[in-house]
Amino acid sequence: MAEIHQLVEAIRRLARRGATASLARTVGKSRAEDIAVAMRNLAPSQVRLVFEQVTQDEVAAEVLTRVEQNVLEVLVAELAFDRLVALLDLMEVDDEADVIARFPEDLARRVMTSIHGEDKEIVEDILSWPEDSAGGIMQPVAFRLKMEDTCRGAISALHDQQEDLEMVFYGYVENESGQLVGVTSLRALLTHGPTTLLKDIMETDVIWVSPTTDQEEVARIVSRYDLLALPVVDEHRKLLGIVTIDDVVDVIKEEAAEDMLLMAGVGDDIEAHQAGVFRSARQRLPWLFVTMLGGTATSEVFASYQASHASLIAVVTFVPVMLGMGGNVGSQAATITVRNIAMGRADISGTLGLILRESRVGLLMGSFLGLCLGIFASLRHHDPRIGLAIAASALVQLAVAATVGTLVPLGMKRLGVDPAVATGPIVSTGLDLIGITLFFTTAAAILQLPLPAW
Repeated sequence: MAEIHQLVEAIRRLARRGATASLARTVGKSRAEDIAVAMRNLAPSQVRLVFEQVTQDEVAAEVLTRVEQNVLEVLVAELAFDRLVALLDLMEVDDEADVIARFPEDLARRVMTSIHGEDKEIVEDILSWPEDSAGGIMQPVAFRLKMEDTCRGAISALHDQQEDLEMVFYGYVENESGQLVGVTSLRALLTHGPTTLLKDIMETDVIWVSPTTDQEEVARIVSRYDLLALPVVDEHRKLLGIVTIDDVVDVIKEEAAEDMLLMAGVGDDIEAHQAGVFRSARQRLPWLFVTMLGGTATSEVFASYQASHASLIAVVTFVPVMLGMGGNVGSQAATITVRNIAMGRADISGTLGLILRESRVGLLMGSFLGLCLGIFASLRHHDPRIGLAIAASALVQLAVAATVGTLVPLGMKRLGVDPAVATGPIVSTGLDLIGITLFFTTAAAILQLPLPAW
């Protein structure tokens, strides 16, 4: 791993220095994946310089499938159209479709008019599905077999089709009507007798998805059943293609990055060093505006109690620790809930149990921390009532924070909004407002002070 990192850094260093001869030698002995990684943090002129050193078209085509969006835009802007079409022709059809989908609309249309034959039909089929669906990430070429085939015939068919197949993990068995009726592993083909019929050894309980299935659900199914590939079928159960494990890994990385950005409240602003300043500000500003509104409301609650009850001054000193604990507990509960939703564990039967569990966790933590703070407050201010007020406030606040942190992502999922948003500004801002209100209300009730007029 260290050698790969050194190679990537060498490519970047040589590109920045403009050392063309050394760069050509280094690029020539590098994999396409490492070349693509090396281009991430380079200026456009340096990106073009690196790509110019890729002399093998097969490697250049693989680089195009691996680079990030901003790098792809730089490369296709400079590539001759004929060479671009030639490189696309060297790609697997699913990768070809993915790359074309990332082109500007006018370039994508020009490219599609230049592609002919079976590849064009397959690419058009893939592009017709949403990019985040099973149809949008599937490989349309699969190892298809017939029920009456023998193991010997299946192995012979594999030899004949090997140039057209990207990855072969399973053989998909179809009936006379072309419907998917079974699946068999390569191991089964090799370990059974040559004359054994596929219908006698195939697994008939096939796990499959429709082309409109969301890619996150595809990833969950592959993970749950430890599959290397997942068939995609239409409404008539005819095989359209397969989603392979490499595509699932890409989906997991993509969704994890998306959730991380949503949790931080920065949209899709992942390339902060390359995105425009105004674009980055526009993406982040709405969440900060929400935070500002919540903070303003919180300050009003704070001010109303301060103005009404000078005797609460001792309690006010504990506001920062209360808000910090409440925010942390709520964010923890929200993160755990989002994780359970992503893993498919927050269905109708599991939702109530999850809410009750997190509420009890919050209650338990509130009891312990409230006791600690209450003892400290009593000793610090020489007033047991203040200690009791602080302890009760902590107990109530942490229990409510855990409950709210669980309910918000579940509610967002019900509304069709990505639950990952819940672990960001919405929960933190909401909990600050709820927390400060609960804190002062509970303290005022125990200290027998009148509530402010709202």
